[in-house]
Amino acid sequence: MLSQALDSSSAIGVESGRVYVIGYRTSPHAQDYRDFLERNNVDYQWVDVENNPLAQFLGAPTDVEGVRLPVFVFPDGTSLEPLPDEGGVDSLTRTRAALAERVGLNARASLDLYDLVVLGAGPAGLTAALYGASEGLSTAVIERSAPGGQAGTSSRIENYPGFPNGLSGQELAEAAHEQAVRFGAEIVLGSDIRWGGVEDDVVSLGLVNGSTVRGRGVIGATGFQYRRLEAEGVDEFVGAGVYYGASPMDVVYHRGDDVFVVGGANSAGQAAIHLASHARSVTLLVRGDSLEEDMSQYLVDRCCRHGGINVMTNTEVVRAEGEGRLERIVVETDGEESVLPADALFILIGGTPSTATCPYGLRRDPHGFVYTGPDLEGSWKLDREPYFLESSQPGVFFAGDARHGSVKRVAAAVGEGAMAVQLVHRYLAELRAP
Repeated sequence: MLSQALDSSSAIGVESGRVYVIGYRTSPHAQDYRDFLERNNVDYQWVDVENNPLAQFLGAPTDVEGVRLPVFVFPDGTSLEPLPDEGGVDSLTRTRAALAERVGLNARASLDLYDLVVLGAGPAGLTAALYGASEGLSTAVIERSAPGGQAGTSSRIENYPGFPNGLSGQELAEAAHEQAVRFGAEIVLGSDIRWGGVEDDVVSLGLVNGSTVRGRGVIGATGFQYRRLEAEGVDEFVGAGVYYGASPMDVVYHRGDDVFVVGGANSAGQAAIHLASHARSVTLLVRGDSLEEDMSQYLVDRCCRHGGINVMTNTEVVRAEGEGRLERIVVETDGEESVLPADALFILIGGTPSTATCPYGLRRDPHGFVYTGPDLEGSWKLDREPYFLESSQPGVFFAGDARHGSVKRVAAAVGEGAMAVQLVHRYLAELRAP
């Protein structure tokens, strides 16, 4: 049995020094765990129970009773199965936190109290971290997944100043992460915020792994997550042909396939162009009348000129179908339904802010974006006016995509991250004043 054979896999683990992830492609959150390990540069090998010969050594492919998949096997021969939902925390969040510690990521803060705690390691968060640390503030960053945020999964960012040939999101993330660490910022990885509180002008943040991070000032740079596509059958095939975002690992897996991209903004255009260099055919499914409505002109031109990209406007996905994995989609174009063979569906239809776990009851707009500065309108509790990026909780600032009114561009997020550090300096000086 696979459950009994896990112990015998220790010889492989010790020899290679890598982590083995064993499961089906359709195992719950398998894609998320592999992306987590990949983006954090953890040496691992994916073992598909159905197709990988190594699975025969680990145990019979059909005999996985009693084992929650995917299961992780570590170099010391121990293993970890996905943890169940508990206390309002879902399985993915709990398992990711445990996995971070088991693979040796920096999962717990080293200091009792920091001058600055940054929530999120996307462009805004990493910029805030490197400016805070370089200017003498003890700085910690809490990141639930991997440095780079959603921007870190972008195949190509071509309109970022100073890079005429563009750069990948991963390249930008790695460079900013290296800078922040070199200046002394501490990056805490793999754990979501569970609770938060403020006492005597000190913010305490409890993490899913049971640790606590405390800071005098906080910058929220939590970014966004892709909006779910409300169409029949789509959720059934997540990780088995349906993907939110377009990570390089998933793109390469569909080399030579017929793939579809849902969305009409820059992220969808970038994904389509990257996919076109790997897939047999790429089709952009756009709900609006044209790409020009939400996409930058340079991407519109490239998509329309590319011989491998087909664009369908006024089109929505109605249903996803298949046996065990995605095989076809049903779309509606100008009121007419059609069935299209599909190996993969990449969904990039805008995002919702990642502010659900932000503590303190921060004031947010109807869509969940955090109000800051002049947008607080009467919900401010101090005699002074709030600083420009300050939330309804004094000393807690927000920068980047999660902030109400933000521009939703990488360069803008970087600028707000730098600005937020200067406002934290003012706030800390205010605390020190008699």
